[in-house]
Amino acid sequence: MRKKTENTQPDKIGRFQRELEKSVSRKIAILVTIGGIFFCAAILGISEINRQYNKEKYLDVITKTFLEVESSVTGFLEAQSSQEAFVDCIKEKNSGGDVRYLLSKYNVDAPVDIQITISNEYGKLLYHSFGKESMNLHRMEFNRIIGENARKQNEEMYHAVYYFSGETSDYVFAKPLFEGDTYLGTVSVYVNGEEWRPLLSQYQYDVIMTTRNGDIIYCSNHRFLPERNANKYRPDNDNHYIWVHESRYLIDARTLKEKNIILYSFVYSPRDYRYVFIGLGTIIVLGTVWTIMFRRMSRDMAEKTAQSVSTLVDEMRIIRKEDTEHVIHINTGDEFEEIGEQINKMVRSINELNGKNIELATINSRMEMQNLQAQMNPHFIYNTLDNIKYLIAADPLKAAEMIERFTHILRYSINNSKENVTLEEDMRYIEDYVVIQKMRFTERFVYEIKISEDCLHYRIPKLLLQPLIENSIKYGFKKKMNITVEINGWCEEGYLFLTVKDDGAGVPKATLETLRRMIQTEADTPHNGLQSINRRMILRYGKESGMRLDSIEGEGFQVTLKLWMG
Repeated sequence: MRKKTENTQPDKIGRFQRELEKSVSRKIAILVTIGGIFFCAAILGISEINRQYNKEKYLDVITKTFLEVESSVTGFLEAQSSQEAFVDCIKEKNSGGDVRYLLSKYNVDAPVDIQITISNEYGKLLYHSFGKESMNLHRMEFNRIIGENARKQNEEMYHAVYYFSGETSDYVFAKPLFEGDTYLGTVSVYVNGEEWRPLLSQYQYDVIMTTRNGDIIYCSNHRFLPERNANKYRPDNDNHYIWVHESRYLIDARTLKEKNIILYSFVYSPRDYRYVFIGLGTIIVLGTVWTIMFRRMSRDMAEKTAQSVSTLVDEMRIIRKEDTEHVIHINTGDEFEEIGEQINKMVRSINELNGKNIELATINSRMEMQNLQAQMNPHFIYNTLDNIKYLIAADPLKAAEMIERFTHILRYSINNSKENVTLEEDMRYIEDYVVIQKMRFTERFVYEIKISEDCLHYRIPKLLLQPLIENSIKYGFKKKMNITVEINGWCEEGYLFLTVKDDGAGVPKATLETLRRMIQTEADTPHNGLQSINRRMILRYGKESGMRLDSIEGEGFQVTLKLWMG
């Protein structure tokens, strides 16, 4: 009698469906989490890259500005006309009128305004462009010391920083004047710190310029200094960020070794938490919407898939336990319907082949092919479908792969249009078969296939190796928890050699000799699978071809097939 399994609780959600929905929900949660992590990393990374880029760009601008000013002032002091005017002033050939003219002309076109002093060899101030209040005793004494230090430099330029408490510092260029080897005096140029501000204020960053020993030449914002009137700046080299009135700045420095100058840039670097929070909030909202949508979609998919799998498994249980001639009826319009049709064909083929009792003496290639197809029993089909059912919940992608490979096996095994196939074609079927076994037994089952490429074009009986592999798995797992199956193929002296080797329990020597005798007889034996394979090869390829059995008890079992291809 044909039986149909009906769903007595249509509104009840099954375990398979729940697991599939949980699996989809977990993957969505993981996707949203990964998206949030990547978003945060991208925001922080881009911000950091932008800060580093601005830091280098600002230092380039500061360096360029300083070098332009330094070059301009140095060029003024070393110009021939300037040198002559300075010397004439020292020799009292004029009252400094030429110097005053050159200075006025320079200040019109130069990037910064300068002040100038000229002293004789004794340090006496002969000329200056400062006002009366600015040329105080402190500056006059400083100017005398500058002259003494510049004299020691011979003709080299001497630099120093003048700072008087409560005032902006001046960067000083001092040039000693010589006539031959005779020292005449020193001309000094003062660049006030405020002169740098128009050159650098157009950029959105802060700057500090110092000498090597930390004397401040210019500071755009005194908040960066430990004390407002301090004229020294030495930052903590281990701290790349500083906080000023709850504002964070990225600090970097560049040393101009030839000039003995250190340039510091301060890039405003607020923390980007607001952008991160806004982005994360957006991702969470989108993730929630996606979750609701995908849960509804997954529920519909799970219901349909679960119903198809449950129906198919129930039908297979009828075939397995109750009625081997039962015909599966499943109308889903998808791969499950195709599987059901293929199983029906397989079952019909199995029933037909099981009903045949043919004497071994009259075995030919086609009849042996059908006998080997008959060895694809419903237990393998049921176990495979059962594994597919649980894989759909645990790993849908692997389940899809298993369904595809199982369909290939069914199509290949019941296709009677081909009795002989190329070794390459048969190995594609073997690959599907061992992969399914691997999915079933996981790490307990290991396989290795090594077939020489120059043998793949040879034609062999269809399904030649499958029963040998099935035997290795069947008997190997009886006494061991883990087994390895090796499938090898090579060509030698006109013969094709194929081996199936396992590391199972093997058999005793006496049992091995019994098996060797059984596969050579034509009488009915308990091991008619091996016997059929051996007879088929002898009938097709000659008496020199056939099967060889080797085994060492406790170490494994090996079957070697020898086929004449000459």
